Amino acid sequence: MVQNSGTISFLALASFHAVFRTGGIAAAAEHLGVAKSGVSRHVALLEQRLGVKLLEQGGRGVRVTPAGERLAQRVGSILAEIDLLDDFAREESAQVSGQVTIAATPEVGGLVARHLFPQILSRHPGISLVMRPAYAFEDMQDPGIDLAIRVGTFQDDRLVAHKIGAFQRWLVASPGYLGAIRLERASDLQRLECLTFRADHPSATWSVKGPDGRVEEVPVKGRLAVRSFAILRDLVLEGAGISFLPHFMVEDDLAAGRLTRGLKDHASPDVPVYLAFRPGVRKIARVSAVLDDLAQLAPPMLGG
Repeated sequence: MVQNSGTISFLALASFHAVFRTGGIAAAAEHLGVAKSGVSRHVALLEQRLGVKLLEQGGRGVRVTPAGERLAQRVGSILAEIDLLDDFAREESAQVSGQVTIAATPEVGGLVARHLFPQILSRHPGISLVMRPAYAFEDMQDPGIDLAIRVGTFQDDRLVAHKIGAFQRWLVASPGYLGAIRLERASDLQRLECLTFRADHPSATWSVKGPDGRVEEVPVKGRLAVRSFAILRDLVLEGAGISFLPHFMVEDDLAAGRLTRGLKDHASPDVPVYLAFRPGVRKIARVSAVLDDLAQLAPPMLGG
């Protein structure tokens, strides 16, 4: 319980959180560049202010109490918000500038980087952009990542999500592979060499939407599985089988005759694409500028 109505100092919060993160008062003092006595004093003032014990002596030094563990998570969020306010104040007093780091799946991230990054950079000469391509969803609580471009179902109550478009996956193979095969319905895929987007085993279930809008779940298998759409595209170009690839990756190959579509009137259901970001990053001018540009430029490219 809070013991009085006085304010809690920033140094008290920073000192306690540094002890929590580093594991000791000496390490926290070195991290903050202050004396050990200063850290101890600030933590004691915070304990007095809140009326709870945050640290206790152990055989090997201090340890954080259960109440301190719970408080540390909230203090971390408060300090992160203060950092955002510092960024906001700096950038509001100068031209929009600095680095914006974006996490995205390699294929959609590559599409955005190729087609939209040059436009964004021309609008904001002071901004630099970094793309972190990965299939796993990045932890958006990592302060090193400003925003993410996520694909598929989005479920994260901690983040803001803004849909910017969608794409389909098409069944594609080399003309040589499909030329000798009779493919008339989705169920025929079960007897083909299907190259799947997996990292554990080759079998998969493909959701195939027909011209009537009905979606059929087709179990498929083959002898090759790769967790990379780019490598799967290379494999189908070599005639290794048929795969279910994002349409924007294969449109040029189809136009040039290097690939052909199997079941041309079939595709996957639409796969949504989202901009995802922490609510507080809107306060940072450089991130807000990139978010606004992506929200404007991406939907025409992605059909959003």
